[in-house]
Amino acid sequence: MEKIIINDTTLRDGEQTAGIVFSASEKILIAKMLGEIGADEIEAGIPVMGGHEKRAIKEINELGLKAKIVGWNRAKMEDIYSSLDIGLKVIHISIPASQIHMEYKLKKDFQYIKTSLIDILRVLNKEGVQYSVGGEDSSRAEESTIIEIIKIAKEEGAYKYRYSDTVGILNPLKTFENIKKLTSLFKDIIIEIHTHNDFGMASANSVAAIKAGANSLSGSISGIGERAGNAALEEVIAYFNFIENKKIKFDLIKAKNLAKLIAKITKRPMPVSKPIFGKNIFYHEAGIHTDGILKNPINYEAYPPEYVGAERKLLIGKHSGSAAIKYKLSKMGLQINNEDVKNILDIVKAESVKLKRCLTDKEVESIYNDYKINSGF
Repeated sequence: MEKIIINDTTLRDGEQTAGIVFSASEKILIAKMLGEIGADEIEAGIPVMGGHEKRAIKEINELGLKAKIVGWNRAKMEDIYSSLDIGLKVIHISIPASQIHMEYKLKKDFQYIKTSLIDILRVLNKEGVQYSVGGEDSSRAEESTIIEIIKIAKEEGAYKYRYSDTVGILNPLKTFENIKKLTSLFKDIIIEIHTHNDFGMASANSVAAIKAGANSLSGSISGIGERAGNAALEEVIAYFNFIENKKIKFDLIKAKNLAKLIAKITKRPMPVSKPIFGKNIFYHEAGIHTDGILKNPINYEAYPPEYVGAERKLLIGKHSGSAAIKYKLSKMGLQINNEDVKNILDIVKAESVKLKRCLTDKEVESIYNDYKINSGF
C-alpha cells in the first residue's frame, strides 16, 4: 500500500452537520490539533461564505501548519476568487457528477459542466495554485462520465480526483469494483475516497476503496458530517494500522482528545460504545469474555487499549462469572474459596438485576464483608 493521504474535512463537511457551528477560535484550535495529529490536508471550510468563515480560513492558512490548507469551492469564479484573495495555495473544486445532480440540482447538462470546469482550472493554472477536482455524487454517476471528468482534471493539471459517495449508497464490494476500475485506468492522478454513512458503511467503504488502490482518504474526526455523517478517520486508520499492519501516520491518542473536544463544543456526547474512541469499548462484564481476558487479552481484544489512550476495565454485574469475582476480590487483597465465590456471585447478580447496572468496587467489597459476617467463614 502506497502512502495514504489523510484529508480531514471536520471543519468543512463536519461543520455542515445540521446544528453544528464552530466559532473562529474553535476552528483555529481544531486546525492546530489536526496538524499535530498528522492530517496531510485540512479542508478548512468554504471561503465564498464570507464573513466569519472566510476570516477563519485565512487565519488557519497563515498558521504555518505542515498540513496543506484546502478551501472548498464550487466551479464558479466567485468561489475561486474568494479562495485566492485569502492566499490559499490548495483549492478543491466540486462539480456534480451524476445526472441526478446535473438535472435536478444545477439544471445544466454535462457539456456545461465540462466547459465550466475547464474554464475554472485554466484560471487556477494561471494563478499557479495546486488543485483537486471532486465529483459530487460520483457513486450515482455513469462510469463514462466519471472517466471523462478525471481525464479533464488530469490533463489540466489536477493532482487529485475525489470520488464522493454523497448519499452513502455504496457497499464495500461495489466500492472496490468502482475504485479498482479507476485506479487501473489512471496511474498518475491521486484517487481520493469520500464516503457518507447513510447506511452505516462509510468506514467499510473507505477501507474497500483503499484496498482497491485509492491513495487518499477524506473523512472527519468521529465521522461528523451531514445526515448520518462521514467516514470516521480513526476507524479506517485504526483498521489498517492494527489489523493489516499497514501503518498510516496518525496520532490516535491526540485524535481522541480532539474528538472529546468536538463533543464538548457541539454538545453532542460521544457514544460510550463508539468504535476506537468510545469510553466503554475495553470494558468487560460477561463471564466467558472476562475469563478469556484474564487468561490473555488477545482472546477478546483486537488491539491493546493503550494504542488509543483507553483503559481496560473488568466490570462486575449480572453477567459476571466466578473468575471475575475472584480477580476483583484478589485485587482488593481478599481471598475466597470456590464454594464461597459461587454464593457471592449469586448475591452480586441479584443486586445487579435490582439496580439495573454493574456494581462498584465498594459495593462488591460490601457484599463480600456482609457474606463473611453472615456465613462465618
